[in-house]
Amino acid sequence: MRSRLVVLVLAAVLGTGGGVAAGLLDGGDDPDRGQTRVADDPLRLGVEHVDLGCTGQAVLVVATGDTPTALRGAVADHGDAVRYLRTADSCDTRWAQDEDRATPTWAAYLGPHDDLVEPCADRMTSAHKGDVLTVLTAGTTDLVRCVCVLPTADMPELRLGMPVDQELGIWVRALQGMLVDIDPARFPEERVTGRYDEATVARMAPLQDFHDIEPGSPVDEASWRAVRDRACGSYDF
Repeated sequence: MRSRLVVLVLAAVLGTGGGVAAGLLDGGDDPDRGQTRVADDPLRLGVEHVDLGCTGQAVLVVATGDTPTALRGAVADHGDAVRYLRTADSCDTRWAQDEDRATPTWAAYLGPHDDLVEPCADRMTSAHKGDVLTVLTAGTTDLVRCVCVLPTADMPELRLGMPVDQELGIWVRALQGMLVDIDPARFPEERVTGRYDEATVARMAPLQDFHDIEPGSPVDEASWRAVRDRACGSYDF
């Protein structure tokens, strides 16, 4: 009788332990957030690997690549706030800056966020120069253009000949990129320089004129609205 009790206790202990072990291996699902948590860290980066489903949320992608080395700098910069995912196991959205390149194997990110304003405010700072904001929606082809999201009252005034620091250059490049999207024949990609120059002033002039803004005047709140009105409706994010 005592032997039988020992066997039953051992079976219970092993069963519980086996269940815990299995849970650690598969990580479990979080259906409310569209996330699958993986207990291990396959790239040995020291941060959590969390693949993301198509929840409609937004993530700020701070690094992409096919090897651990491509993500290490982002981990060093952002510490425990950053996570990473395998794109093949995550939402089929736009993950990289360059749409002509193959989808990277891995992406390090901040978030997810339920709205676009907070991550866009971060994206337009020098700390996130070169980072991209993407929405977790299947088939999304465009990255988020933060000029289409943030209040125009918060956007900087741009004028010819002004000194441009790193953060202001992010805004200039955002404006120039939208001018390319509006009409690449009139404002080709090579004119995206991060400097508010004569070519940018000349391309802005007809847009300003159409909206009853003095052509060639500095890009103020009204001019930012004019660019948004012309470009933002064409984006898929």
